[in-house]
Amino acid sequence: MTEERRSRSTEAFYGRRKGKPLRNQQVESIESLLPLLKVDLETPAPTPLAALFPADVKSIRLEIGFGGGEHLVHRAAENPSTGFIGVEPFVNSMAKLLGAVKERELMNIRLYDDDATQLLDWLPDECIDHIDLLYPDPWPKKKHWKRRFV
Repeated sequence: MTEERRSRSTEAFYGRRKGKPLRNQQVESIESLLPLLKVDLETPAPTPLAALFPADVKSIRLEIGFGGGEHLVHRAAENPSTGFIGVEPFVNSMAKLLGAVKERELMNIRLYDDDATQLLDWLPDECIDHIDLLYPDPWPKKKHWKRRFV
């Protein structure tokens, strides 16, 4: 008997989605490059997941909350045979990362610009080889338990 996977609630997302106004080049990256790199959750996840990438990737790595993307870009540049999926809902951070991806012409990055739990529900079981969650508990107070990811 197969049991249906439960969907996680995304009601606990807190935080800003946007900060300072974006520069024209950043707006252009969001409008033109993000749609090319964004993981489309409306379609079924490909099997194997490596089919998300135009580059030939041997393993898949997920980074949740990549901030400005410095770590993600560094790792993607040093590991071209690894496919990276970065998740970040903050628009300004996404714009910064897109600039670096464009500058370095990285072909092994895919992005998701919303709540990571939605992406996790979409991914097939056991498809990620490595997860980077650099700051897993930015809300150490007990009353903020709903905001915690881990």
